Amino acid sequence: MHYLHDAQLANIVTSYATCLGGILPMIFVLMLGGQPKRWFFVYACILITGIPTVWLHSMEGNRVASFFDVGTNILLAYALQVAVAGDFMKPKPRRILLGIMLAVNVFVWGWLIQEIFAKEKTPLLSFGTFGQFYAGEVALILNAWVVVILFAINLKYISKRAKRLFYLIVATFFFGMILATASNSYISFGIFPWHAAWHIVGACGFITLFLFNHVRFNEPPESDSYSASISKLTHEII
Repeated sequence: MHYLHDAQLANIVTSYATCLGGILPMIFVLMLGGQPKRWFFVYACILITGIPTVWLHSMEGNRVASFFDVGTNILLAYALQVAVAGDFMKPKPRRILLGIMLAVNVFVWGWLIQEIFAKEKTPLLSFGTFGQFYAGEVALILNAWVVVILFAINLKYISKRAKRLFYLIVATFFFGMILATASNSYISFGIFPWHAAWHIVGACGFITLFLFNHVRFNEPPESDSYSASISKLTHEII
């Protein structure tokens, strides 16, 4: 196989780490139980997005592969919104929020489809020779921040131990967002392929997400408000 650049093989191999970031949490849930079905679906979506990530990096420049890579990432972000909204929000505001985000993401998926056939695919944000973000990637980041905000405004319902893991997850994906600003081919010091490193960091974040959920759904209550939140969260436990 002819590689387009020195980092491509690293990008392909580490894409399997993304798949593993979904496979392991699904196995853990099946073995240990204790989490709502909506979160199992989130872990399944991690695997779903990992598969076209392998495809994209084995055929870099293929716009169809790029559509499925970014499109399934946005599906994952929306699945996260559904899961977190299901944990904390009442039915009516939850339907409104998820309806708005679904409409936004349908528009984004439509934009991604037109990029397949566009004469030129133009970045929305450019960082010069270092890298760039296209429209789909910007939409993905904004979707992810919606998830963070939903968690942040409900931190009082999360135990102290679980909060520590939440902060770790946010730090992990913030670091990953920085890594993702680099182009797929960018390598520092001859040994640090930025995009491949993002795959590994992201996989660690997904596995930490499982641990965060396992702690908050299964540990003993710390207070009356926390106990009430656990009772609410576990109404759809598998």
